[in-house]
Amino acid sequence: MTELNDKQIKTRWIDVKKQIRARQLLAYRVGISLDDWDKYMYSVPSAAEINRIYDAIQQDRKNKTLRIKEALSRIVGYRESKEFSRKSGVSDTVIRDIIEGKKDMAGYDVINRLELFINAVIPDFELSIENPLTIKTYTQEYIGAIASSIDKVADNIKQYCYRLTELARKMEKDKDWKGNDIEPSSNLDHNIKRLSELKDQIDTYWEMYIDRRK
Repeated sequence: MTELNDKQIKTRWIDVKKQIRARQLLAYRVGISLDDWDKYMYSVPSAAEINRIYDAIQQDRKNKTLRIKEALSRIVGYRESKEFSRKSGVSDTVIRDIIEGKKDMAGYDVINRLELFINAVIPDFELSIENPLTIKTYTQEYIGAIASSIDKVADNIKQYCYRLTELARKMEKDKDWKGNDIEPSSNLDHNIKRLSELKDQIDTYWEMYIDRRK
């Protein structure tokens, strides 16, 4: 393995600290004492210590990815990667690669989401102790993003109203880049389709994470 220079070591340490800040108990998982972590927050440890922690984190990610892979194989009725994706918020490509063993070390963001998803389907599958996600926090994040998307569609519809009124005043149609007529309702069709997609996302999420808890 090629030895890293000082700049690369410092960059690696910045990445390591970022991951530990996002999963605070990860420090204990990779063998950093509280006293050492207090020092490491304001200084750069030795290259050997940085590499040790980095390697430990890599191994932790591999262990968790393997655990997820094994759990996914137990979920009868959720075999298709696109279905996994729709319910977990993780891309179907990543999920397929994990299931097929092509990806043996997922990022913690993927691990967090998939652990939460599997726990919703298999209650005896416990979240990693350092996983920062909860149903409540993930619901606020996920539904918040959908709410923002709905707000954008609402803005588009508002703009469409102005444009439709203008077309009616001129008694004409818009043109596409080829000079062909665009049907007056085409923009509305697009927004209706988008709202339908967002509705499906909301219903799927609620069924998956909220209703199952009742």
